[in-house]
Amino acid sequence: MTATALTASRIVAALSHRTWAMDGVSRCHLFLLLGGRAVLLGSDLEIMAPTMLWLPHGVRDRLQVMAGGEGFGASASVGFVQRTVGDPALTVHLRPLLDRMALAGPAMLAPCLAASTNAFATLTDEAEAARPAGAAMASRNFAMLLLLLRRCIEMPTERRSAGATTVQRFRQLVELHYREGLRIDAFASRLGVTRAHLHDACLRATGRTPLALLHERLLAEARARLEQTDLSVEQVGYGIGFRDPGYSNRFFRRLSGQSHGAYRRSFAGGAPGSGGFLVRRVALNSVSGIERSDDQQTQRKLALSIL
Repeated sequence: MTATALTASRIVAALSHRTWAMDGVSRCHLFLLLGGRAVLLGSDLEIMAPTMLWLPHGVRDRLQVMAGGEGFGASASVGFVQRTVGDPALTVHLRPLLDRMALAGPAMLAPCLAASTNAFATLTDEAEAARPAGAAMASRNFAMLLLLLRRCIEMPTERRSAGATTVQRFRQLVELHYREGLRIDAFASRLGVTRAHLHDACLRATGRTPLALLHERLLAEARARLEQTDLSVEQVGYGIGFRDPGYSNRFFRRLSGQSHGAYRRSFAGGAPGSGGFLVRRVALNSVSGIERSDDQQTQRKLALSIL
């Protein structure tokens, strides 16, 4: 394996946007956004922290992390990923994940957030200094992150049933398209099942209807934007697919029991104008092997050599 088979770094909060470009040729990418928001520009997918995002080999896109955003990023060669999951005990769990984009948003990631943060921190720390068994540690933690992502997507706390796979796929579609105003019929059509089948599968696996799950995701996104940004109430609603401010207000109040303004005031106390989180002027890091289009960068490369 070459010295650039795996690179990892911290994404540190900054005062300007930063963009990573994935060429889709020979590398896979994994991001953990811990603060702020980002946009996958090619698909116009907006991401709010905390979120873990896996972009497999073949994806050509650009990820823009907005000012104040922070977390971790890693770039791995296809060969490194294949060797990492080559153990049969890992392959059975990770093979279905490797060839498709996967995203675990705030609700999905919550049970695994601490473990994911620790694993990514260990991965990036290996870039700070050469250590004995560094390659093995990196491979182990990279595999751990993929396993945690798979676990989040599978929602292990839900009751298992014959329709569990349908529910998992539905949740992934919700993560990717919740801002588009799709009806449940449209989701069912994309899944290749009837509305009745999707309804029954969700009830058996989660105790909630597909519409309730979709509304929970919209509410979680609205709350995250109120907590983490200075967007107006109208902008918050528009950003998650509501074109009528009045309906957006009624939706939020009905599901949360309070107005947008009351909810935002309950999270006041961050730095002025920072939307509840502190924006610091610090050196910027980037994921090596992924182009960064703006600002100066300080790279922390994880150079590995596996026999």
